[in-house]
Amino acid sequence: MNQRWEYITPGIPDHLFLREEVPMTKEEVRTLTLSKLRLLPNHHLLDIGAGTGSISVEAALLLKEGMVTAVEKGAAGVELIGHNARAFGVSNIQTIHGTAPEALGTIRSVDRIVIGGSSGRLAEILERCNELLVDGGILVVNCLLLETLDSSMKLLRELNFTSIDLLSLSCARGEPGPGGKGTMLKPLNPVFIISARKEVEPFA
Repeated sequence: MNQRWEYITPGIPDHLFLREEVPMTKEEVRTLTLSKLRLLPNHHLLDIGAGTGSISVEAALLLKEGMVTAVEKGAAGVELIGHNARAFGVSNIQTIHGTAPEALGTIRSVDRIVIGGSSGRLAEILERCNELLVDGGILVVNCLLLETLDSSMKLLRELNFTSIDLLSLSCARGEPGPGGKGTMLKPLNPVFIISARKEVEPFA
């Protein structure tokens, strides 16, 4: 059991991760993303644009017989993924320092994919993900921008993904009011969570 998180439920508090200036998927978004991935203990998850590794770490804790491949283009992010993995006592995360889709060249097959960042190359990344994902596998895309949402939905349909599901998440956290009096709500940035399943190829 790791030293930082002893529970089996997802939703590790944000403050337990080392973040610095690297983008991190917030606790609420992370919890729903993991739910949409429908993980099994022996799955291989590909985390593209892993950032601090918060999703990778939570998934690795769930994948007792599986593994996570975290792809991150920033050197600072790669270092943080390693730090957070060690802090939570997980050893089943493989980190690739590089930009997708080129960084995906050594990967052969995965059961689940989550995309948290695409660096403007979403179409290329989704095409490569379609090749890597097993039949019946699930892909989740987290979008902050409306343009990314629109492109993702169109591309997933063009690639013949099925069971495409869209969730708009808007939430707020309570924090002390002015002067420490009362409680006020601080909204988080709205996020769109898209999940889709790769269609099973029919027998010839």
